[in-house]
Amino acid sequence: MLVKRALPVLAFIVAALVTGGAVGVGPLTPVFYRPISISANGGVAAVDIRPIPEGPQPKSRPSIDLIEPYIPDPLPTPLFQWFCGTGGDLVVTLGNGSQVTYGPCYRPASIDHLWAEIVYIDTNGQCAPRCGPGGEPGP
Repeated sequence: MLVKRALPVLAFIVAALVTGGAVGVGPLTPVFYRPISISANGGVAAVDIRPIPEGPQPKSRPSIDLIEPYIPDPLPTPLFQWFCGTGGDLVVTLGNGSQVTYGPCYRPASIDHLWAEIVYIDTNGQCAPRCGPGGEPGP
């Protein structure tokens, strides 16, 4: 009798873990999403910050040479955005032409750090100490 009651609860927990992993949250996320190797995709061709849905564009795109030390390798898996449509996207264009988009609301910490470094370089440090996405502290 106890097994009959426990089976639906166990099934619900398994379904919740699988669903969470499929949308990018929880312990099963690595089963569905893998980090992206930069070297296996031809290196990084460009990194852009794009306001979503609209807003001021950064002054210029910094040289890859200036921001390369801050680009995580491998690139982390983009996070699921839930019900989000405002903020900004950080778009990494790889050498093979594919693009990896982070944001607009949720990004891995290493991508937020990259964002802050780009804004810091773009503003010649005038944004400090709030160079991160949405004026968050960084770098």
